[in-house]
Amino acid sequence: MPELTTPKHRKEQFLVGPDESRKAHVSNPNPCNLAFETLVESLERMSKEDGTYLNFLDYKNQSNPVTWKEAWAGAVRYATFLRNRGLKRGTKVVLLMPTGKDFLFAMHGIQLAGGVPVPCAPPHTLGELDKYLTNLRHIVRNCEAEFIISDPRFKIAIGTVMGDRNSVRHLLMTPEVVDEPAKFPGEVSVSGEDAALIQYTSGTTHLPKGVVLTHRNLLSNVYGIGVGLERRPSDVALGWLPLFHDMGLIGVLYTSLYWRYPVHVMAPEIFLLHPNWWLENISKFKVTLCPAPNFAYHLCARRISDTQLSKLDLSSWRIALNGAEPVDHGTVEEFTKRFASVGFGESVILPVYGMAENSLAATFPDNESPYETELVDRESLEGDGKAKPANGSGKLPYAAVSVGYPLAGQQVRIANEAGQTLDERAVGEILVRSPSITAGYYHNEEESARVLKDGWLHTGDLGYISQRRLFVTGRKKEMIIKRGRNYYPYDIERIASTVSGVRKGCLAAFACFNNDTGTEDLVLVAETREVDRKAQERMETEINGELLAGLGIRADRLVLVPPKTIPKTSSGKIQRVSCRERYLKGQLQAAPLASMLSPVKTVIQSFLGHQAFRFRKRGTESPQES
Repeated sequence: MPELTTPKHRKEQFLVGPDESRKAHVSNPNPCNLAFETLVESLERMSKEDGTYLNFLDYKNQSNPVTWKEAWAGAVRYATFLRNRGLKRGTKVVLLMPTGKDFLFAMHGIQLAGGVPVPCAPPHTLGELDKYLTNLRHIVRNCEAEFIISDPRFKIAIGTVMGDRNSVRHLLMTPEVVDEPAKFPGEVSVSGEDAALIQYTSGTTHLPKGVVLTHRNLLSNVYGIGVGLERRPSDVALGWLPLFHDMGLIGVLYTSLYWRYPVHVMAPEIFLLHPNWWLENISKFKVTLCPAPNFAYHLCARRISDTQLSKLDLSSWRIALNGAEPVDHGTVEEFTKRFASVGFGESVILPVYGMAENSLAATFPDNESPYETELVDRESLEGDGKAKPANGSGKLPYAAVSVGYPLAGQQVRIANEAGQTLDERAVGEILVRSPSITAGYYHNEEESARVLKDGWLHTGDLGYISQRRLFVTGRKKEMIIKRGRNYYPYDIERIASTVSGVRKGCLAAFACFNNDTGTEDLVLVAETREVDRKAQERMETEINGELLAGLGIRADRLVLVPPKTIPKTSSGKIQRVSCRERYLKGQLQAAPLASMLSPVKTVIQSFLGHQAFRFRKRGTESPQES
């Protein structure tokens, strides 16, 4: 196991500066003492050891373990298969595969052969096939992929991409690799500076951008993650996030590869179908480490029955990372309270912060303390951009959640538009500098130059630093400005979600310019299962009442839509910009009314509830309608 060099009091290692103690600039001077130069070297060394690398849990929740030796043999088989078909060093290979052994073997095999894997979401994980294929065509062209490796189930959908004029020479199905002799033809020299992965962003605002990450980028990040977790010999991990997503691939797979602890992996669709299996497996395997987005904790707090709860023992779970989307302090408290009786501790959930351009993780809290929340004066935050502690008067205070301190070798500072470091508690753009940062987006020099300046990554996120801790407040491009005051979309969505009938975590707030008034309108889209007109009117009244009470504003346009209307990324993030585009184009289907339903469906609903059928269209809601 790589040697741990974590200081006992990690926060004492952070410097505030560079010159003035009041500047919002923190750094972790601990170096990344890497045990390996490449991911290939790490797997090759472990191939000589006995023991299990990963245990895949299938749709029956049965174990399918993969030993270190099996993982190496599978990687060699894929490397041989690809090299025999012309793969050369630096060749890009698009992976369209579900969570499972073949994904693991293919990912490692491509890297072993000197190629560059480009993992993408399989078609069945996303709702709109047309948009999916548009993004996939762009990715294939942008990265100049010569190979696509896919599960046979996706062949028809992906076949349309092969008809385009692009660089793809081979569309390979996973069964074709099974009979390949596991004898690798020749040595391939892979260095730490070679590209190990191109990770495409979700494409929430534009076409996906390819983040190029080297072996050293990735290993520096997983090293920092292990130190931040204060890795222990007894650790066992479990993950269900997709392996094509950075939190699943880097946070679970690569981190366990480097630090060599056992890990159990569920497919994301299994978690969504059976969230109780996630917690039951944590109990069964005595899991100590597990990451998940905020919505997963909310789902389990609401969906796990008392009977299911009684079967759990979560006392082994020492770190529950909460990331990939905004952390809601209410959800953290609800989950902690719900599962306290089965051993879940109050200091287990750790809100974390990161981004694809920094490989994955940037900051972690102190894992020996409960998560920290600050109540901030809303008037000061919205008007002056200062995160002053709330004094108990005025508007409902803003609850800011700490995401901790920089990981080993990383620096974080808060800057204004001119790039100057701000004082503590001043809200500005979060800038990160670390050995994990990408050198740029593939074939996108303009965007690379915009976000990478003098070694600093301009994240586009807003936040502030207080007592060396980072607090994230929102996205720069999603800020809503009304009457000279700044409002955070997530804050609006969180308050509106408290109204009965609104699907929590299924709201999108954004601004649209109003030509008549010459100012920005606040538009709020909320999902609901309610079909009664009076119930919908009650919801609209209560939502605006809560917004007025908490923020002093109301929605200029409030659009109620049926479930699964609001677009999300593969990790569950709300795609506000995409939702705004649909709204402007009049493409949002309004929530139906009971009077619009057929008599048969109304009878079914009375017996089986709203989820027993799909609503039919009632038209659209657009900015032009009165």
